[in-house]
Amino acid sequence: MSEYIINLVNDTDKEEAFEITGNNIAEVNVIDKNGNDITQNCRVQITLSKNALLGLGTELIRLAHEYKDGKHFHIEPISKGYVVQSMGIMLHPESCELIVGCGDYDSFTEYTKEEEL
Repeated sequence: MSEYIINLVNDTDKEEAFEITGNNIAEVNVIDKNGNDITQNCRVQITLSKNALLGLGTELIRLAHEYKDGKHFHIEPISKGYVVQSMGIMLHPESCELIVGCGDYDSFTEYTKEEEL
């Protein structure tokens, strides 16, 4: 069994190992119930309890160490007849479905470079 040690005191002046290559990229898309991508016309708010932060963080670290491009998990909100815990969390009944997935991305420099004329 391997362990991942995290220093809980964050030194913002020091880059962590996962920050050095600049490819610690996340993509957030919002899809409406009709399947339309409404990402550019919305905001996303995720609010987690302390135990949800710990649970999700732990499961994300585990997922990172079992990484496979395209691997994903669907997390549905709890309801009276259906309580699902996935990725270390249970979604509030008024939440929408959350899909957490693995995807390979370029370094941030590819997304921020100026277009050549």
